[in-house]
Amino acid sequence: MSPVIDLGEMRHAEDGDEALPAPPRRPPGRAARAAALGCLLLLTLAGAAGPARRPAPARVPAPQGAVFVALAGRLVVADGPGAVHRGGRDVIAYRLPGGEPAWRFTLPAGDQVLGLVGAAGGLLVTSSPTGVGDTLSTLLDPATGAVRWRQAGYPIPTASGGVLVENPRPGGTGSVRGVDPASGAVRWSLSVPAQGVAYRRDTRGVTQLVLVEPDGRVAVHDADSGERVRAGRVSFAPDGVAYRFAQVVGGLLLVDDGAGAVTAYGLDRLDRVWTVPVDPRAGIWFTDCAGVVCQRDQVGGAKALDPATGRPAWADERWVGFAPVGGRLIAARSGDGPELDLWALEPATGRVLSRLGRWRVTGRDDGSGSLPALLGLRRLTGDRTLVGALDVPAGEARIRAVLPGSWDECADAGDTLVCLRPAGGLAVWPVGR
Repeated sequence: MSPVIDLGEMRHAEDGDEALPAPPRRPPGRAARAAALGCLLLLTLAGAAGPARRPAPARVPAPQGAVFVALAGRLVVADGPGAVHRGGRDVIAYRLPGGEPAWRFTLPAGDQVLGLVGAAGGLLVTSSPTGVGDTLSTLLDPATGAVRWRQAGYPIPTASGGVLVENPRPGGTGSVRGVDPASGAVRWSLSVPAQGVAYRRDTRGVTQLVLVEPDGRVAVHDADSGERVRAGRVSFAPDGVAYRFAQVVGGLLLVDDGAGAVTAYGLDRLDRVWTVPVDPRAGIWFTDCAGVVCQRDQVGGAKALDPATGRPAWADERWVGFAPVGGRLIAARSGDGPELDLWALEPATGRVLSRLGRWRVTGRDDGSGSLPALLGLRRLTGDRTLVGALDVPAGEARIRAVLPGSWDECADAGDTLVCLRPAGGLAVWPVGR
């Protein structure tokens, strides 16, 4: 079983601490002398062999700020939106754990990679042209790099393993399409109003699409078939053009009328559930907090609302950020530099369940459909980095490795950790499970 990281560093004895009693002394005898001789022999052999060393990692070239994903026994690397000296159009895969080149895919001229993610049994590459043009989604075979299909738009995985492709455009001329995950064939298409499209999700992906017209008409569509399953109306937007936002949080459609109130409608019947006053100047937005509705603003802190009534469930100004993970909330307090003090919370009450420790959060979705492995990085003395697996539902952080050097991001690939250096370059560290 992996060791658990405590709430802080290990304590040494301090003034006032009760000393541990010394063990009783036993007179030396034949057994004691034999044991001492055995210990001496072991120490002598250990000194001759030298200290145990971590196996050297496999090195994989990668630009500074690269995007990468470990998927189906491959490490796939490309320039990312934050890459320094961008311009590369290649997506390159290496075999794990050795780092041998496996395949190379080249984007169309002028395109740049936006992201890599596992979905629909393959690797989805999202790219965008440097000038004016539609975002492009390309599904590759992760083992060979062969192109399975291409579609214009942003890819959005559904809960059942399908894929939606959204192509937003100004003036309500955009569309969202359901595509066959195996062939990329378009199964259905819907026009997207000027307000855009909102998505209802569960823990696996999108289940429904919600389209809100400027005149207040609402249509709810099934994410797999595209069929309309519900229609209704919400309050008319004051300017007759668009709402400031129409947002889906859990099973609610939240509509801000721009006049100081947010109204929640239940998506199952499109009935008005509650209305709460808001300050339109505060930049307020809402997020799903594992069963409650969290209200945020630009100042910070958290305020949770009961989704059934809209009444405050709890509030806490300590948190600078939080997110739902596996039925719990991970919340952060400001820490030392990029490392934050992380805690696990009970969503319904905001009660602190455990402290996870001081970490800089990293981790990548492997496309398996399960929760992505959430990792924490912590700088140690002597130019070392502690890597911990953050298990938010269990409320604990387990040590994965202590690596030499400094690292920007890491991904957990099971028997290996893949980490990116701040100056560029990836290392594949064998660490076991």
